[in-house]
Amino acid sequence: MKTILHVPPIAVIGSALFLSACSDSNSLPTEENVALNFAAVIGSDSFTCGTTYSNVGTGLNEWNVTDFRFFVHEVHLHDDATGNQYNVELTQDGVWQYQDVALIDLEDGCGGGNPEMNSQAAGTITIPAGQTLDTSNVSACFVLGVPEALNHLDPASAPSPLNASGMLWAWKSGMKYLRIDGTGDPNGTPVGYNLHLGAQNCPGASATAPPVSACATPNTVEVCIDGFNVSTDSIAVDPKAVLAGNDVSTNLSGAPGCQSFPDDEDCLAAMPKLGLGFDFNNGTVTRSEVAEAQQLFRKQ
Repeated sequence: MKTILHVPPIAVIGSALFLSACSDSNSLPTEENVALNFAAVIGSDSFTCGTTYSNVGTGLNEWNVTDFRFFVHEVHLHDDATGNQYNVELTQDGVWQYQDVALIDLEDGCGGGNPEMNSQAAGTITIPAGQTLDTSNVSACFVLGVPEALNHLDPASAPSPLNASGMLWAWKSGMKYLRIDGTGDPNGTPVGYNLHLGAQNCPGASATAPPVSACATPNTVEVCIDGFNVSTDSIAVDPKAVLAGNDVSTNLSGAPGCQSFPDDEDCLAAMPKLGLGFDFNNGTVTRSEVAEAQQLFRKQ
């Protein structure tokens, strides 16, 4: 009896290999470069360092702004359609980004700050196999501030950008998460009026040493901008909205403007608009303000 060997046609073998390769390709995760872009504004006006802006605060005063910097961390995109979250692994550039922290610097040194500028938090997201993400319609999210684990590094040896001297408050309290400096009524009776945010109630006897345990009032706040197109939209940062309930020509108590301290009366109106509750106690008067929807950031 004659034995017949059945050999598949070469074309069929090639097609099978091709389909297998395509299947393997579709089952691999993909990486995508993304960047959240920030733009400083004062109300409806674009920010230029050293410029005086009108109609700010309850007295509709002029306010001259000379510094505009802040830290963000835990940057991520949220797909509202699927509920999936995509963490942005920040590019380790040795200057503006370290681990998951980025310094956004929108001033040019006009007030003695840093002449170099950085307007974005940039990195990559990983999209798992079998998932797709439309980055033209996501929630762009981040946390304003510095995480506790990185907020109290030795300022003499901290990596950039956590060694930015203008953003250091004290070793115990850590970094200024947000620094926007200005002068109210600059053409009349000038009054320093700043907006600073940082951790408070950090335990420890010395301001020149890290706290002995976590700060009781971390003052970090998560922000999500809905309906965001990563390629075409930017995030406007508007301190005028935060200071809408403050008279920037009059400092009520303590350091100039609102600087997050528990006895700072100027923070009663401003802190809730950052999305944070505020417990005021000056030794005589105590008062608690409930957080509002944050008003510092919006889509532009």
